[in-house]
Amino acid sequence: MYKQTTNINGPRMHAFVIGVGAYPHAKPDRGVLKDLRAVDDLPSAADSAKLMCDWLLANESQFVAKLASLEVLISDPANTDNRYVWAEQAKVDEATSANVESAGEAWLKRVTTRPGDTAFFYCCGHGAVYGGQPVLLLGDLNLKAANPWAHLNLGTLAQSLRRTNGLGCAFMFSDACGEFVTRLELSSAQDCRFFPAPLPFDKTLNNVSFLCAASEAQLAHDAAAPGFEGIANDGTGVRFGRFTQTVLKGLQGSSARWSRNGWYVDPLTLFQDLKKLKQIYFQNWKERPFDPYYAVTPGDFYPIIRHHNAELPLVIMTDPETRITDYDLHICQTNDKESPYLESRPTREREAWRLSVPASRDALYAVAVNSEGRHATPFIPSQPVFDHVVTVT
Repeated sequence: MYKQTTNINGPRMHAFVIGVGAYPHAKPDRGVLKDLRAVDDLPSAADSAKLMCDWLLANESQFVAKLASLEVLISDPANTDNRYVWAEQAKVDEATSANVESAGEAWLKRVTTRPGDTAFFYCCGHGAVYGGQPVLLLGDLNLKAANPWAHLNLGTLAQSLRRTNGLGCAFMFSDACGEFVTRLELSSAQDCRFFPAPLPFDKTLNNVSFLCAASEAQLAHDAAAPGFEGIANDGTGVRFGRFTQTVLKGLQGSSARWSRNGWYVDPLTLFQDLKKLKQIYFQNWKERPFDPYYAVTPGDFYPIIRHHNAELPLVIMTDPETRITDYDLHICQTNDKESPYLESRPTREREAWRLSVPASRDALYAVAVNSEGRHATPFIPSQPVFDHVVTVT
């Protein structure tokens, strides 16, 4: 186990993070199946798992169910070029079938010990679809002749969690491909199993969210075509999964909504925002398919994290669009001409104005000004505003 905290009152969250960036037995002249000797290592998968761990630890007290434990398995390739410098340098075990089974059993035991606790699961690596279910290929892929297709069946895990008595809710995220691999589909591969089989007649609850990076027959990662990864915006040149970076952007507050007594991010609204968040915050990524989907959808509001100072994305355009280069753009608290500007863009660019504003239930005004006049339209930044228009005619 990577981390455990016991002095928490109320519901607790138990996280399990898997990053499979190295496939040492799926290389030329190694392993048992010839067809599995050309699987590229994926440094971005290992680094994405590290990034997720750092985010979990940095926000441990902000989760609706406070973070109580964290299991981590990472198969890390030897490549050291433009890699993520991990703040937590503790050694973790590799993401092999045996280790996934052992760590998974420990994670599931903690999740089910106290009624009402929350499960958080994240994985990143090469993936596929097997029997109609999304799977993650593990670090001992192609090692054993008895089961060369070492994998974790993520869809079956999600269905098992839906049948887990006493579970408060579960949040699952998979940054892996949904590629259909004919030889895997025709095989008799056995999955790594640390959870009870989801029997069809067991009572199920709609308290599990499972969000995937790529739908069936789609790629999320491809070492030969790194557009499925994205270079971080921090200038380091480190690559992470595009899905992971976008999900984290939403979880960090960009996908917050007001509910009851605060600003929360929940999985349903996060999914609704993902494509727009990618367009706003990661415009430098080479355009490749970005098609996240819900494998399992929760039936109610299950917030993940609460933010006290959420920042929400705002996109402003004029109507007609061609007139945007004629105006300075501003954000004001009121429609009074003397109202001070909270934000300004005087550069008169052709593109829409993309910025972030503090989340609020009070109205603000988007204002377009030039020597010929002033135009203003109100909006309420109580959720992301992806298409606010100021009419200038």
